[in-house]
Amino acid sequence: MKNAKWKIGIWGQFGDGGQIADGQAVKTTIIANEIKGRYNPENVKVLNTNNWKGNPISFFIKSIMLIVQSKKVIIFPADNGFKVIVPLLSIVNLFYKREVYYVVIGGFLFSLLQKNKIYINPLKKFKAIFVETNTMKKDLESLGIDNIYILFNLKRLEKINESDLKIENKKNISVCTFSRVSCTKGIEDAIEGVRITNQRLGDDFIQLDIYGMVNKNYEEKFKELLAKNQEFVTYKGVVDYDKTVDTLRNYFALIFPTYFDGEGFPGSVIDSYYSGLPIIATNWLYNKDIIDDGFNGILVPIKKPEAISKAILKLYNDREMAFRIAVNNVREAEKYTPSVVLEKLFMFLDK
Repeated sequence: MKNAKWKIGIWGQFGDGGQIADGQAVKTTIIANEIKGRYNPENVKVLNTNNWKGNPISFFIKSIMLIVQSKKVIIFPADNGFKVIVPLLSIVNLFYKREVYYVVIGGFLFSLLQKNKIYINPLKKFKAIFVETNTMKKDLESLGIDNIYILFNLKRLEKINESDLKIENKKNISVCTFSRVSCTKGIEDAIEGVRITNQRLGDDFIQLDIYGMVNKNYEEKFKELLAKNQEFVTYKGVVDYDKTVDTLRNYFALIFPTYFDGEGFPGSVIDSYYSGLPIIATNWLYNKDIIDDGFNGILVPIKKPEAISKAILKLYNDREMAFRIAVNNVREAEKYTPSVVLEKLFMFLDK
């Protein structure tokens, strides 16, 4: 076996070179930057999988070379990339025996493996697989995979000070969504939930600001929704992943009514913790692992705008409760700093 050129090779989606907005690229970028900071950029080789379809042959060769030339390989594939890189690693490692670490992004893996059990044995040969929640770990272990560890989602942000949190009894408040803008992220339910709330309050006291990248296949529908609900809904664009606290700290609550089938540990939840923002989220997939109902947010059923409205009103009418949750979330943010989250990964990489 030939000596490796790089200490660590990273295979993942880092965006297209512009503003980083989607959760996959954000998490991959954050962890890659932390690894470079710890081990020196000269010892780390990165391969961006974005737009690989533009030249698949070249990308395939570069992927092989990354594995061959790296002592340790870290992969960050989503579901489509998973089906490419896992078989490739299995073949190349017949000859090179590289240490492979898989950092799972999102909650798709268990479902994918249930339908495609052929991938289970290759995963067992990886040095370690890092998932985002305890339930994900248990799910994968139920399939006989025992090299599973927890690596929460993470952010390097300047959190709001507890002393800056305030109870305000204003009638007019602003809430927001802070995720990709699509139907399955529950955007329509958020809008309807706020509309119902304003109807009950007798005026447009609740304003909804929507942040995030708009899915291309949702653009026309989204324009219609904005036009129809312009009295209380505004689209505010995309915020840089490392500047989220400056934006979110000005809101009363974050609404996260997702029913996206690949949902894992959303970065927007961590953004809310750093910003001291109560969360109203759907009790969907792994959300209950990271949002404790009544402690750092309120969980509601999926596709139930009525339940979203009740949750908004609960916080609106009980500002003391909203403040308690805000304080809890600022304290909760400590769990999701790079130094805490990456400790186990660095233990492997340091060897």
